[in-house]
Amino acid sequence: MTTLTPGVLLKAYRERGGLTQRELADRSGVSLAAIRDLEQGRSRRPRRDSVHALARALDLTGPEERRLRAGAHTPPVLAPVPAAPAAPAVALGVLGPLTVWHGGVPAPLNAAKPRVLLLRLALTAGEAVGREELADLLWGERRPDSAANLLSTYIGRLRRLLEPGPDAPLMLSGTLGGYRLTAGPAVLDLAQLRALASRAAAEPDPKRAFHLLAAAARLWRGETDVDELRHGPLMAALIEEYATLLCALSRAARRLGECEPVLPPLRALASRLELHEPLHAELVAALAAAGRRTEALAAYERIRGALADQLGIDPGGLLREARRAVLRPVAAR
Repeated sequence: MTTLTPGVLLKAYRERGGLTQRELADRSGVSLAAIRDLEQGRSRRPRRDSVHALARALDLTGPEERRLRAGAHTPPVLAPVPAAPAAPAVALGVLGPLTVWHGGVPAPLNAAKPRVLLLRLALTAGEAVGREELADLLWGERRPDSAANLLSTYIGRLRRLLEPGPDAPLMLSGTLGGYRLTAGPAVLDLAQLRALASRAAAEPDPKRAFHLLAAAARLWRGETDVDELRHGPLMAALIEEYATLLCALSRAARRLGECEPVLPPLRALASRLELHEPLHAELVAALAAAGRRTEALAAYERIRGALADQLGIDPGGLLREARRAVLRPVAAR
């Protein structure tokens, strides 16, 4: 048996969920400093409301949440939190800043053009991308005479990064006229998100479906740091895919009466996509289901004002119905 302090438990649960301290702070509303103090043992008796917010943000099970709450007062004697599975030899993250991990440790990838190349190939993993498209992306109208050789050099660098040993599986391959990146859910976070969302769609048990969707949503780390692709159609499609996932997660949460954990990511994306009516309608519905009626009406007014000011239109049917549901008497809902 092992005695685990609240900070040790919190760190273990956070790392199991793949969250940084900053991401946990954003999701829970607990300050980053408080989370750091707790994990580093400087604070051993956190406030109960802070612990409750952290437990919700981490999507803990009932027993896990009780352990974390109990730890806010006296460190319980518990079995150790099960260790997360060993990190894959190579992992690639595109659901946020572009990152390559070797054994769970970020690998250096600082050169701008190889980063552009890797993200472009990863966004359509499994599909061939032509050399002409890649050259246009890297240089545009200022393509140098040595573009073909430079492109080949960048591909070579990426191969050494993604296939670090002689026994490493082939991830980057040449095709007729282009290149293809091959990476499944065990390697690429985007592929993992899609696999989890697909499993959730086929899952008959509402609770399991909710947890699969929540696990998929936790993979999202924010905006890309590759400026060349930030405003392109592929990134716009990826953000739309994430918005669709969050809406599905929110609907699942409303069915289970567990809306609070989905509010931080809903709010964050809605603030970025200020004219996305389905997303804002779901935010209004989730706030209302969480008992935040005033906030729900304020969220509706924000999107209504943005639509009027920027597009000169009124809210569509989804938003209007979400507002009517907020105003409906509780007994009628």
